[in-house]
Amino acid sequence: MSSYTIPEATGASIRPKNLLKHKYFPITDFGAREDAAPALNTEAVNNAISAAAREGGTVVVPKGTFHLYTILLKSNVNLYLSEGSVLAAARTDISHSYEKQSGEGGNYREPEVNLYVGLQDHGHSYFSNSLIYGADLENIMIYGKGLITGGRFDEESGILEYVLQGGDPQEPISREAKGHQEEWFGNKGIALVRCENVVLEDFSVTIGGHFAIIAQGCENLYANHVLLDTMRDAFDIDCCQNVTVRNTICNSLTDDGLCLKASFGAGVFKPLTNVLIEDCTVCGYDAGSVYAGEYTRDKLIALDRCGPTGRVKFGTEATCGYHLVTIRRVKFDRSRGFCMESVDCSSLTDVIFEDCVLDNVSSSPIFLRAGDRARFPVTGNVSSSAYPAADTNVRLDDRNWVLPNERAYHCYPARRYAPHYNRTKTVTVDGHSSFEIVDPERPVTCNPANYEEIDGHYYLKVWQSESYAQKNTSSRGSSRQNNNTQHPEAHGTYVADLSRELQEKDLPLYANAIGCSALATVANVLIRNVTITNADPRYPVLLMGLTDSHMKNIVLENISVEYRGGLTMEHAVEQRQLNTEWKFSQFHAKERVQNLPWLVNSFFSKGEGLLPRADWDAQKECWRDNPYNVPELPDAYPEPSNWGILPAYGLFAKHVDGLTLRNIRFSCKVPDGRHVCVFDDVKDVCVDGLEACCAKDLAPIATVTDHYRRHTNAENVPEQPYFTTSVTGLEIHRPLLLSEGKENCPPRAVHEKEACVREVEITAPAPGTPTDSLYSLPTVPCQETGYHYEVDTDNYPLPLTVYRPYIRPVAPAKVRAGELFQVILSVGSPASDISDEASTAGIYNELLRPNYSVKGMISSLRASCENLPEGAEFDAGAMRFRWTPTKEQQGEHRIVFAVDDGLMPEKMQMKLTVEA
Repeated sequence: MSSYTIPEATGASIRPKNLLKHKYFPITDFGAREDAAPALNTEAVNNAISAAAREGGTVVVPKGTFHLYTILLKSNVNLYLSEGSVLAAARTDISHSYEKQSGEGGNYREPEVNLYVGLQDHGHSYFSNSLIYGADLENIMIYGKGLITGGRFDEESGILEYVLQGGDPQEPISREAKGHQEEWFGNKGIALVRCENVVLEDFSVTIGGHFAIIAQGCENLYANHVLLDTMRDAFDIDCCQNVTVRNTICNSLTDDGLCLKASFGAGVFKPLTNVLIEDCTVCGYDAGSVYAGEYTRDKLIALDRCGPTGRVKFGTEATCGYHLVTIRRVKFDRSRGFCMESVDCSSLTDVIFEDCVLDNVSSSPIFLRAGDRARFPVTGNVSSSAYPAADTNVRLDDRNWVLPNERAYHCYPARRYAPHYNRTKTVTVDGHSSFEIVDPERPVTCNPANYEEIDGHYYLKVWQSESYAQKNTSSRGSSRQNNNTQHPEAHGTYVADLSRELQEKDLPLYANAIGCSALATVANVLIRNVTITNADPRYPVLLMGLTDSHMKNIVLENISVEYRGGLTMEHAVEQRQLNTEWKFSQFHAKERVQNLPWLVNSFFSKGEGLLPRADWDAQKECWRDNPYNVPELPDAYPEPSNWGILPAYGLFAKHVDGLTLRNIRFSCKVPDGRHVCVFDDVKDVCVDGLEACCAKDLAPIATVTDHYRRHTNAENVPEQPYFTTSVTGLEIHRPLLLSEGKENCPPRAVHEKEACVREVEITAPAPGTPTDSLYSLPTVPCQETGYHYEVDTDNYPLPLTVYRPYIRPVAPAKVRAGELFQVILSVGSPASDISDEASTAGIYNELLRPNYSVKGMISSLRASCENLPEGAEFDAGAMRFRWTPTKEQQGEHRIVFAVDDGLMPEKMQMKLTVEA
């Protein structure tokens, strides 16, 4: 274990007092009115900002609601939102997107040109179509207790309309065109691009579009006491440096809460560095309900079919890397867990996450991922600006990452390569759900653009600079960042290098050029003093590196995780798709239906990841369970559900060097039938204090030796050599304290390492690996090859610890003494409340394959009230609460109701204030 001490971030130096300006410019002095047309209000506000910019000042939004389009910020101008003021997004004509809209006479600013579109999502490439927009500015402050909203409430229908859109306009067909195809609309609340000295304080944003706030390439940014309650990302801090966020609430059920990114969206290679986040809350309730104080929760999963999002996350965009981030005293409430992803060739280092509390966690409580999506610019072989690049270019996949070989663009020559897999073989395991895997007959496609055949020999094309002869480069990545990431090279061309002959069997490795020699890295992470309760039983703490890029120096210390439990090793073998339909009514929105995945989520677990974990037994000529043979999936969009159900409930660590587990406690509300921890290709593991629930006949720790490992990205390329990886340097410093998870059952101390650890050997490639001369036995467990489930999916029991019954929340209420207060509570039961309607399978403009659904199961529920006030009545059968409080009962009362399905109670607290 390294003795390296992780430094703490210091954040921004700017504060509100540094930017206060006492010359005021009320927008009403420039013609803004509540009843004015949005275009007129837009002109008035922008005229006020222009006037203030001439000498420096503060533009004031008075109490009232002002509908408008894009506000253009300017340097040395503040925007003050008076208490009771509302800047509201105006409608625009939308006829070709997933949502239609009739306009109010104007539109948002046209999306700008971004030469580097495609290296990040559309939302990170175009910013000017925001409600509030500023680029290349300095010394700006938005503050005050007003509201910025992209929503519009219809009093007659009771529906909250999302005026700012969560989706994006279509991307252009040329890098040199503006960011749309004839139609655009507003889809961000506040966008700040390459700005310096920024303060955000005291205001709220609701229904903020794709991003409520996005800061792109900014420096010295301070945010304090901001409330963001929205339907997609709440607060994105992308490639920014010297940032502090304090006392801020970020609510987003369907996307991330506080999101740190490192994209190329600002058009420069700029790592995210020195970010300090303190005393914040992230959560995943219905959009708009937190600002309203109601915290409704009828929607159970996000659009991606994992649970409520709303987390603190690094990624996914990670092209430029992250360094020096400190996060402390953050509360996670009904959200996914803490998430760190580095998957786009750069590094993620020096992170401290401490003194945090997470409750009702809907995914892995802690997820660290080094992957190789490799979304990094690479210079192509032609100068055309057509977007995306032609299929004759240096990439077969993700051609929108290819830059023209033209002087207007930074130059990133190919430094390494990845294969292209043909996932065209459709298989089914249960006869109900089907999916695509690598075609075993034609698993790969070569890309002749990256090599040249001369007299029957193949030679790699390498970059020949105009200014000097290009040195040969390795086709495999190194563990350190190459200088070409920060200093683009001189332009040139690709030519065949006669010293770089390729074997014909290796040609598939060169299908996709990557402009960086490095694989992504994660190193120097300290996570300590963290309490996690009520976590989804499907996803353990998950540390997933790469075969060729191990995560390094990871310390988990003083951590307690309570899972709901209840899963088995059978679930980890089968990877079963078990879905039901759920009708919900989100906060002031129309009823909709969503498809609940009770085990594997096929939105993120794809291809070979959906196959059962089973190997072929040649002697018995049948499939043999092997839950430890977990596929790598290095290029998958990173999410804990990528790998389905794993053989550990507490922690699964793969490809890690230097892992310390100190004072760790894993518990389960319901006993779980899987290991506590599984280690695979992990070196130097120190277990110094581990207390956990574990079945008596099961080793708490499993270590994996895999004899069929391949290099990163080459897992499914035929005839690539296999090698062996194992766990080394495992030290257990104190006896493990193990209990069976039963009441009145004290933990037992296990001293002998042999009793703590089961050694597992993998003697077959991961399921779905195409056969070749190195391994010729079957590798695809599915109906076609004789694999079948013992119980048909239609009859398979739902794991009731995954989606729990709940009592719908009651908004805080005030009641006068002597007056009757009554309420009838409503219960949602995902296991038994099955919708007859099918979910609409789509995310914004993307259509998805419908999922097979089962009919659910009968669930018997018992209701109770724990602390009934004197004189109050609760009829559990009718779910009715009645109370006429007396004068002597004035004050605040918190009444707890519970519903129990026999596994565990689920509680809801109602707040009543009795007044005279």
